Amino acid sequence: MSLRARAAAALGRQLACPSGAGGRLLGPLMRFANRRPSRALIDALAIRPHHRVLDIGCGDGAVLAMLGDVAWRAGVDRSATMIAAARHRLAWPIRTGRADIVEGDMRALPFADASFDRIIASNVLYFCDNIPAFLAECRRVGRPGATLGIYVTAAQSMARWAFASQATHRHFERGDLEQIFAANALGADDFSISALSLPGGIEGLIATVELRPAT
Repeated sequence: MSLRARAAAALGRQLACPSGAGGRLLGPLMRFANRRPSRALIDALAIRPHHRVLDIGCGDGAVLAMLGDVAWRAGVDRSATMIAAARHRLAWPIRTGRADIVEGDMRALPFADASFDRIIASNVLYFCDNIPAFLAECRRVGRPGATLGIYVTAAQSMARWAFASQATHRHFERGDLEQIFAANALGADDFSISALSLPGGIEGLIATVELRPAT
Protein backbone atom coordinates (compact mmCIF):
# COMPACT_ATOMS: atom_id res chain seq x y z
CA MET A 1 0.00 0.00 0.00
CA SER A 2 1.35 3.43 -0.93
CA LEU A 3 2.02 6.15 1.64
CA ARG A 4 -0.94 8.12 0.30
CA ALA A 5 -3.25 5.13 0.62
CA ARG A 6 -2.04 4.45 4.17
CA ALA A 7 -2.64 8.09 5.12
CA ALA A 8 -6.16 7.99 3.63
CA ALA A 9 -6.96 4.78 5.51
CA ALA A 10 -5.65 6.27 8.77
CA LEU A 11 -7.83 9.35 8.29
CA GLY A 12 -10.85 7.13 7.61
CA ARG A 13 -10.25 5.27 10.87
CA GLN A 14 -9.93 8.53 12.76
CA LEU A 15 -13.22 9.77 11.32
CA ALA A 16 -14.87 6.57 12.48
CA CYS A 17 -13.62 7.04 16.04
CA PRO A 18 -11.37 10.08 16.66
CA SER A 19 -8.67 9.56 19.25
CA GLY A 20 -5.60 11.27 20.64
CA ALA A 21 -4.02 14.39 19.19
CA GLY A 22 -5.13 13.52 15.66
CA GLY A 23 -8.71 13.17 16.82
CA ARG A 24 -8.61 16.53 18.58
CA LEU A 25 -7.37 18.17 15.39
CA LEU A 26 -10.24 16.66 13.44
CA GLY A 27 -12.86 18.33 15.63
CA PRO A 28 -12.65 21.85 14.12
CA LEU A 29 -12.35 20.44 10.59
CA MET A 30 -15.47 18.28 10.99
CA ARG A 31 -17.34 21.20 12.57
CA PHE A 32 -16.59 23.43 9.58
CA ALA A 33 -17.31 20.76 6.96
CA ASN A 34 -20.58 19.71 8.60
CA ARG A 35 -21.97 23.15 9.42
CA ARG A 36 -24.37 23.39 6.48
CA PRO A 37 -25.68 19.82 6.57
CA SER A 38 -26.09 20.09 10.35
CA ARG A 39 -28.15 23.26 10.01
CA ALA A 40 -30.26 21.70 7.25
CA LEU A 41 -30.90 18.63 9.41
CA ILE A 42 -31.88 20.73 12.43
CA ASP A 43 -34.30 22.69 10.26
CA ALA A 44 -35.78 19.50 8.79
CA LEU A 45 -36.49 18.21 12.29
CA ALA A 46 -38.46 21.34 13.25
CA ILE A 47 -36.95 21.37 16.74
CA ARG A 48 -38.95 23.44 19.25
CA PRO A 49 -38.08 24.85 22.70
CA HIS A 50 -40.08 22.18 24.54
CA HIS A 51 -38.24 19.30 22.85
CA ARG A 52 -35.76 16.94 24.41
CA VAL A 53 -33.06 16.28 21.80
CA LEU A 54 -30.48 13.50 21.43
CA ASP A 55 -27.47 13.72 19.11
CA ILE A 56 -26.07 10.27 18.29
CA GLY A 57 -22.40 10.50 17.34
CA CYS A 58 -22.29 14.00 18.82
CA GLY A 59 -18.58 14.56 18.17
CA ASP A 60 -17.39 17.74 19.83
CA GLY A 61 -20.94 18.90 20.61
CA ALA A 62 -21.16 21.43 17.78
CA VAL A 63 -24.63 20.35 16.62
CA LEU A 64 -26.02 20.39 20.15
CA ALA A 65 -24.61 23.89 20.58
CA MET A 66 -26.47 25.00 17.42
CA LEU A 67 -29.88 24.05 18.77
CA GLY A 68 -30.69 27.22 20.65
CA ASP A 69 -33.06 26.93 23.60
CA VAL A 70 -34.51 23.43 24.12
CA ALA A 71 -35.87 21.68 27.20
CA TRP A 72 -32.94 19.25 27.39
CA ARG A 73 -30.17 18.04 25.11
CA ALA A 74 -27.94 14.99 25.26
CA GLY A 75 -25.11 13.60 23.20
CA VAL A 76 -23.62 10.16 22.91
CA ASP A 77 -20.38 9.18 21.17
CA ARG A 78 -18.03 6.21 21.30
CA SER A 79 -14.93 8.43 21.17
CA ALA A 80 -13.58 9.48 24.57
CA THR A 81 -11.67 12.27 22.79
CA MET A 82 -14.90 13.72 21.35
CA ILE A 83 -16.77 13.25 24.63
CA ALA A 84 -14.18 15.41 26.39
CA ALA A 85 -14.47 18.11 23.72
CA ALA A 86 -18.28 18.06 23.83
CA ARG A 87 -18.36 18.31 27.61
CA HIS A 88 -16.08 21.33 27.41
CA ARG A 89 -18.22 22.98 24.72
CA LEU A 90 -21.45 22.39 26.65
CA ALA A 91 -20.04 22.97 30.12
CA TRP A 92 -22.64 25.54 31.11
CA PRO A 93 -25.80 23.64 30.12
CA ILE A 94 -24.31 20.51 31.71
CA ARG A 95 -23.56 22.42 34.92
CA THR A 96 -27.10 23.81 35.03
CA GLY A 97 -28.74 20.44 34.39
CA ARG A 98 -29.90 21.23 30.85
CA ALA A 99 -27.59 18.79 29.03
CA ASP A 100 -25.65 15.56 29.35
CA ILE A 101 -22.85 14.00 27.28
CA VAL A 102 -22.12 10.31 27.66
CA GLU A 103 -19.87 7.73 26.08
CA GLY A 104 -21.80 4.90 24.48
CA ASP A 105 -22.83 2.81 21.50
CA MET A 106 -25.53 3.77 18.97
CA ARG A 107 -26.68 0.13 19.01
CA ALA A 108 -27.28 0.20 22.80
CA LEU A 109 -28.10 3.77 23.78
CA PRO A 110 -27.47 4.56 27.46
CA PHE A 111 -30.82 6.31 27.98
CA ALA A 112 -34.20 5.35 29.38
CA ASP A 113 -37.19 4.46 27.24
CA ALA A 114 -39.25 7.35 25.86
CA SER A 115 -36.65 10.05 26.64
CA PHE A 116 -36.49 12.17 23.47
CA ASP A 117 -38.70 14.09 21.05
CA ARG A 118 -36.03 14.53 18.37
CA ILE A 119 -33.01 12.36 17.57
CA ILE A 120 -30.14 13.52 15.36
CA ALA A 121 -27.82 11.10 13.55
CA SER A 122 -25.57 13.16 11.30
CA ASN A 123 -22.66 11.52 9.51
CA VAL A 124 -22.78 8.39 11.69
CA LEU A 125 -24.63 5.77 9.67
CA TYR A 126 -21.42 5.09 7.70
CA PHE A 127 -20.01 3.47 10.83
CA CYS A 128 -23.01 1.41 11.94
CA ASP A 129 -22.64 -2.34 11.45
CA ASN A 130 -26.15 -3.11 12.73
CA ILE A 131 -28.68 -0.63 11.41
CA PRO A 132 -31.73 -2.63 12.61
CA ALA A 133 -30.36 -2.42 16.18
CA PHE A 134 -29.73 1.30 15.73
CA LEU A 135 -33.29 1.92 14.54
CA ALA A 136 -34.72 -0.24 17.32
CA GLU A 137 -32.81 1.79 19.89
CA CYS A 138 -34.04 5.06 18.37
CA ARG A 139 -37.61 3.76 18.62
CA ARG A 140 -37.02 2.72 22.22
CA VAL A 141 -35.69 6.06 23.45
CA GLY A 142 -38.12 8.11 21.33
CA ARG A 143 -41.23 9.54 22.91
CA PRO A 144 -44.62 9.18 21.17
CA GLY A 145 -44.43 11.33 18.05
CA ALA A 146 -40.61 11.39 18.06
CA THR A 147 -38.69 12.01 14.85
CA LEU A 148 -35.25 10.76 13.83
CA GLY A 149 -33.17 12.87 11.45
CA ILE A 150 -30.35 11.27 9.45
CA TYR A 151 -27.75 12.97 7.27
CA VAL A 152 -25.32 11.10 5.02
CA THR A 153 -23.18 12.28 2.14
CA ALA A 154 -24.43 10.46 -0.94
CA ALA A 155 -22.41 7.53 -2.30
CA GLN A 156 -21.46 9.29 -5.53
CA SER A 157 -19.76 12.07 -3.55
CA MET A 158 -18.17 9.72 -1.03
CA ALA A 159 -16.58 7.77 -3.88
CA ARG A 160 -14.43 10.82 -4.70
CA TRP A 161 -12.69 10.76 -1.33
CA ALA A 162 -9.95 8.24 -0.67
CA PHE A 163 -10.35 8.62 3.08
CA ALA A 164 -14.03 7.57 2.86
CA SER A 165 -13.55 4.26 1.07
CA GLN A 166 -15.79 1.33 1.85
CA ALA A 167 -12.99 -0.10 3.96
CA THR A 168 -14.00 2.36 6.71
CA HIS A 169 -17.32 3.89 5.54
CA ARG A 170 -20.62 2.40 4.41
CA HIS A 171 -21.93 4.21 1.31
CA PHE A 172 -25.59 5.09 0.79
CA GLU A 173 -27.75 6.15 -2.10
CA ARG A 174 -31.40 7.15 -1.75
CA GLY A 175 -32.50 3.65 -2.72
CA ASP A 176 -30.31 2.12 0.00
CA LEU A 177 -32.01 4.21 2.67
CA GLU A 178 -35.45 3.36 1.28
CA GLN A 179 -34.64 -0.35 1.40
CA ILE A 180 -33.29 -0.09 4.95
CA PHE A 181 -36.39 1.69 6.18
CA ALA A 182 -38.75 -0.73 4.41
CA ALA A 183 -36.88 -3.70 5.89
CA ASN A 184 -37.36 -2.25 9.38
CA ALA A 185 -41.14 -1.92 9.37
CA LEU A 186 -41.24 1.66 8.10
CA GLY A 187 -43.84 2.41 5.49
CA ALA A 188 -43.63 5.07 2.80
CA ASP A 189 -45.61 7.47 5.01
CA ASP A 190 -43.16 7.04 7.89
CA PHE A 191 -40.15 8.68 6.27
CA SER A 192 -39.05 11.25 3.73
CA ILE A 193 -35.70 11.64 1.97
CA SER A 194 -34.50 14.83 0.34
CA ALA A 195 -31.32 15.77 -1.50
CA LEU A 196 -29.00 18.47 -0.21
CA SER A 197 -26.59 20.19 -2.62
CA LEU A 198 -23.42 21.47 -0.99
CA PRO A 199 -20.42 23.47 -2.26
CA GLY A 200 -17.92 21.61 -4.40
CA GLY A 201 -20.57 19.52 -6.10
CA ILE A 202 -21.13 17.46 -2.95
CA GLU A 203 -24.53 15.80 -2.69
CA GLY A 204 -26.05 14.82 0.62
CA LEU A 205 -29.21 13.05 1.74
CA ILE A 206 -31.44 14.08 4.62
CA ALA A 207 -33.96 11.55 5.91
CA THR A 208 -36.60 12.22 8.55
CA VAL A 209 -38.21 9.18 10.13
CA GLU A 210 -41.33 9.05 12.29
CA LEU A 211 -40.45 6.65 15.09
CA ARG A 212 -43.69 4.71 15.37
CA PRO A 213 -43.39 1.36 17.17
CA ALA A 214 -42.62 -1.58 14.90
CA THR A 215 -45.60 -3.85 14.25
